[in-house]
Amino acid sequence: MTQLPFPPHAEEIATAMKTALNLEALTETIDATVAAALENPDIAGAKRLFLAGSGDSYFAALSVAPALERWTGIPVQALTAMELARYQMPVCSDGDVIVSVSNSGSSSRARECVALAKSRGLATLGITGTMEGRLAKSADAVVHRPVGDIADIPEAYGRCFLNFAEYVAVLQALYNFGIALGVARGHLSSDTAQALRADLTRSIDCLPQAAMAIDEQARDVAQKILGAHTVFSLGAGPSRGTAAYSAAKFHEQMPINGVHQDLEEWAHLEYFLTYFNWREQSVAFIIAPPGNSADRASEIVSGMAGAGGRALLVAPASVDGSGAFAHFAMPDDIGDLLSPMVYHLPAQLVVLYMAHLSGITSIPLRRTDGFELISNSLIREDVAALA
Repeated sequence: MTQLPFPPHAEEIATAMKTALNLEALTETIDATVAAALENPDIAGAKRLFLAGSGDSYFAALSVAPALERWTGIPVQALTAMELARYQMPVCSDGDVIVSVSNSGSSSRARECVALAKSRGLATLGITGTMEGRLAKSADAVVHRPVGDIADIPEAYGRCFLNFAEYVAVLQALYNFGIALGVARGHLSSDTAQALRADLTRSIDCLPQAAMAIDEQARDVAQKILGAHTVFSLGAGPSRGTAAYSAAKFHEQMPINGVHQDLEEWAHLEYFLTYFNWREQSVAFIIAPPGNSADRASEIVSGMAGAGGRALLVAPASVDGSGAFAHFAMPDDIGDLLSPMVYHLPAQLVVLYMAHLSGITSIPLRRTDGFELISNSLIREDVAALA
């Protein structure tokens, strides 16, 4: 195997966790702010939860929604911030709680969700990385998930690992909120909550080791698929968010097309893109944790191979990977609901190696608009003005 002229990026996963993710302090802050948020009776007594965000924040919300629904016993829906603000908000009901997620706290649509919810008289909760941001200052309550600076990783691509740390932290914040709300509502026993928190901690702790286990394979796959111009990422349930996050890394860091799709819908539609010259121009991550969609994921891998396509299976080693172009073996003891914490690792590593091989010197790519499109767009503040 050709040795690539840069360090194993799995080692930098461990570095990012040691420097940016102080897990003890992170957990303490999250727990304290979650407890404070649940002192708000409207939040603790929610009849429905709407989770919203944009980009990685939306992907995190999409990933945790199935767990939160099971742990709290109430309906939970994850929407893009645009969809929630402009289209769902006019038909929300009393007792709905709006959970708006923004790592920076500056996203216009995340702040708009809060403004419109307040005009409708709904309770609002912000999930953010800064207590000084505009989201934190406008929401009724805030869950703070602090992440520090990255150290000992080259500046040219250090931001990738900061983004990784932020994603892990926001997942933890949302999971911890769901567990605490489930206890507050009497839907989870204290013993069950304690076990869930232990499982969550274990899923975070295993990240460096899980990354190291697939690092050499990620290097090899990056070299073999470098000519691809489209990377699909497929998942169902909690893995829909993982698939969306994984796909996004490819257009943020290369850029090539990163396309996420529901696992079943791919079989009905994009299956035909395994034909003819597309089979050499595309690959597909199949996100398959143990759970309700694992059997279907295996069928998709076989079907893709039969049509000449290339499947990158992300699943425990115990899952049959026959026909897969590559099988990234994930830890066997991370179940479906918590799999979003770990199953993004193959895409994180593969795309970074591809970007290096392509000669990209600033990863992720830098915006040319100064974040104007994200942070400084028009915000509507009165739900009554929406159609």
